[in-house]
Amino acid sequence: MSTSAAPPHPPGQPYVQPSGPPPYLGTGWEPKRPRSRRTLILCHIGMLIHFPLHVAMLLAVFALVLALSLVGEFVFAVLFFLEKPALRALDRVLGYIPIRPQWWATWRELRHEGEPGFPRTRIEEVLNGEKPKSSIARLRAHLYRGIGPSAALEIAASLGWQLDGKVPARPKAELNLSRLPSQGVPSAAKAAGPGA
Repeated sequence: MSTSAAPPHPPGQPYVQPSGPPPYLGTGWEPKRPRSRRTLILCHIGMLIHFPLHVAMLLAVFALVLALSLVGEFVFAVLFFLEKPALRALDRVLGYIPIRPQWWATWRELRHEGEPGFPRTRIEEVLNGEKPKSSIARLRAHLYRGIGPSAALEIAASLGWQLDGKVPARPKAELNLSRLPSQGVPSAAKAAGPGA
C-alpha cells in the first residue's frame, strides 16, 4: 500500500494551502471536550474573582518590562551585541503569560458553549473584523474550544486565511494566520484601474 505525501514547497516561499489545514497535523489539533454546565459556572465565578488579580499582574509585568527597557537602553548602548538575545528572551517569557487564560468562562460562553455554531460565529466575527489591509490575524484557543484548531483552520480558509508559516504553530494556545494571496487579477491590473 503506497501513501502519497504532499510535495514539498520551494524553500524560502510561503506555504499556500489550497483549502483547509495543512496535512501534517497531529493530536494537538483535536478539539477539547466541551465543559459541563457546572464547570462553566465555576469557571465563570473563578474568572470574576481572578480578573482583578490578572489585570494587576499584567500591569506589574508591563511596569517591569518598561523598567528593564529603560535600564536596557543604557546597557545595550554599551554592549550592543546583547540586544537581540535579550529581546528574544523577553519575547519567550512574555509568550507564556496569557492575556486571557483558557480556563475563563465569560457570560457568553456560559450561555452558548456546546452549541455547534457558537465557535464558527466567534471565529467569523474575529476574522471579518480584521481591517482589509491587515495581512495577519490571531485566533486565541478559547475561540475554537469545542471544534479544535483544525476545524478553525477550515473556517479561516473559507474566509481567505491560512496558517502563517513564519510563526511556529501553537494550536493549544493560538493560531497565527495570514491572508491567502489574492487570486485572479494581477496587482498591476488592479493598480491601473478599469479604464486603463
